[in-house]
Amino acid sequence: MDTRQRELRCLPRQHSSQRLTVNGPEVVDSLLKRLTPSKLEVEQTVKGPVGTERPDERVAPTMNDRLAGTVAEALLITGGERRSVFGAAAVACATALIVGGALVSGAFAVSWGLFLEARRCAESAIEAEGSYAAYAGQMDELLKVAYVVFPLLLLVAWALVAWLFTAQAVTVAHTRESSVADSGAVATRTLTLSALWRRSGPHLGAAFRVQLLTAACAVVPGLAGLLVLAVVDMELVPGVTWPTYHKPATVQFLLVGRALPVVIWTLGLVLISRFSLATAVRVADGCPAVTAMRRSWRLTRMARAYTAGILLLCTAPVGVVIAMSTWLGVHVAHWGGLLMLAVTDDNVWVAGVLVLITPVAVALVLLPLALAPAGVALACLRQRLAHG
Repeated sequence: MDTRQRELRCLPRQHSSQRLTVNGPEVVDSLLKRLTPSKLEVEQTVKGPVGTERPDERVAPTMNDRLAGTVAEALLITGGERRSVFGAAAVACATALIVGGALVSGAFAVSWGLFLEARRCAESAIEAEGSYAAYAGQMDELLKVAYVVFPLLLLVAWALVAWLFTAQAVTVAHTRESSVADSGAVATRTLTLSALWRRSGPHLGAAFRVQLLTAACAVVPGLAGLLVLAVVDMELVPGVTWPTYHKPATVQFLLVGRALPVVIWTLGLVLISRFSLATAVRVADGCPAVTAMRRSWRLTRMARAYTAGILLLCTAPVGVVIAMSTWLGVHVAHWGGLLMLAVTDDNVWVAGVLVLITPVAVALVLLPLALAPAGVALACLRQRLAHG
């Protein structure tokens, strides 16, 4: 019995010494791993075992994390589906160039006689050595032509915005569907332009109505702000006078004539931001235009700062495109004006009007290139708000 006990006591010492002698570094590493708690063990120590933590103990993402996640997702979708995203933008640019150019050309054709009459009046006044005013007798007729062409151009712009936002919402929905599809359906991940048109077609009518209703809601504060400026200009507000060279601006004028219109116009921007997800809601839910606007209002109610942040980030590419179009529009207007002078036998009145409208036309043609990524970001925002 004593011999057996001595053998049993010696066995652990021999095994331990053998391990330390043969596998010394491995033992040290294993001991360090055992003594150092892992990340999962720390989380389980703080929160409890996996699956037992309470919802209120989870760390909520910050506003910067949410903004960065939405923008990153939008950029990934834009890069992965660039064929459909920028294909839709190219269609919008071509449509703006063709339809807008046709409307402007038609306006020039209708008012061509007025420009010629303005030239004759000016030349006769110069020969008589008298003063003249350009378009003295033709301004009313020219304004009538402008009042017809300008609303038509706005309708074209709203239709193109509806197409862009609808196409980008369909692209985001297609990307989400492809991400949950089986591995055998990888070939269907690419969304062609024809497939994009087929899937966007049923939503275009409702999306166009959404844009019209949103514009109507934004126009009311815009006109109200202009009305305040007109009332102040006519000095109909007691104690508020328009500043002159000899009378500096008073506090009352700064509050009523400057701050109040800005506040009213800001209300219009708030309405646009609250209804900005309506097109994406229509594509996702297939609801009517008014219902989509109501749901957009509800989705953005608890995420006003989040929505405003996304919209501000979306204005960055729009600002870049406007700056580029302004620079490009100056050069296009210069050469366009020279060409118009050569065609019309140095009619400076036609060339002057063309030079004025060319930078705006260039901006409208290039603007879809910036609105396309913005539409992707708004569709991603709707997905995140709808699914928590």
